[in-house]
Amino acid sequence: MHDDNRNDTEQGPPGVTRDSDAVQVLHRQALILDCFSRGQPRLRASDVRAATGLPTTTVARILRSLVQENLLQRTGDYYSIGLRVMAWSAAATAGSDLIDAARPIVRDLRDRTGESCIVYVRQGGARVAVLMSHSEQSIIYQGKVGQIQPLNAGAAGKIFMAHEPEALALALDAGLPAFTPNTITSVDRLTDDLALTRQRGWAYSPEERERGLSSMAAPLTDARDALVGALAIGAPAFRLSPESAAQHAPALVECAKAISQQLL
Repeated sequence: MHDDNRNDTEQGPPGVTRDSDAVQVLHRQALILDCFSRGQPRLRASDVRAATGLPTTTVARILRSLVQENLLQRTGDYYSIGLRVMAWSAAATAGSDLIDAARPIVRDLRDRTGESCIVYVRQGGARVAVLMSHSEQSIIYQGKVGQIQPLNAGAAGKIFMAHEPEALALALDAGLPAFTPNTITSVDRLTDDLALTRQRGWAYSPEERERGLSSMAAPLTDARDALVGALAIGAPAFRLSPESAAQHAPALVECAKAISQQLL
């Protein structure tokens, strides 16, 4: 095993030694991340040490570094995969079928509405953008693939909460934090809003996550009618009013159903 305390310049040309050490550090980080799985999503430092055989000081240092980079998150003595990794995995697994099916339809929805259109998937208590087609107007919603956002603020989050009990439970456990004065922080108000979302088949969020930004979204389902994502429209609030949202709703729902049909 590589000696954890070896000086970087102990042997060989300095550049080669530093490169070798960088590869070794990356290998150890990957070794630690590989310890986490669906069957073992939460581990203590002692569990990681036992699984990898790495020295205690090495494990502690790498765990601390991974937490700082948001590759792991720590709750008490336990570590779990961080949101940054979830964003990567969302783009890789949420997956290619959904993204391939959605890409041309998302562009079509953008052209029909003139607004930015996004596909989100849920990762635990957050939603992650996996596909985006930006509006060609001057003032637009600017997002990016891999962006992590909360469930309790924004139309896409409402789709997940309305159709997945687990998503709603996670949002409630997080305490429904307020991001703007419009964020719904009352359980009763949220319950009513989600009931309306299910009734009409789409969600609307007026400046609930960010001032000046509104959104609307519809569900994406697979062959088993299970929710796999949300198709959303994001736009400046002055263009995505309740009235204009109602006008865009037929196109949004139609495109969401077209994507879902591709997944059958």
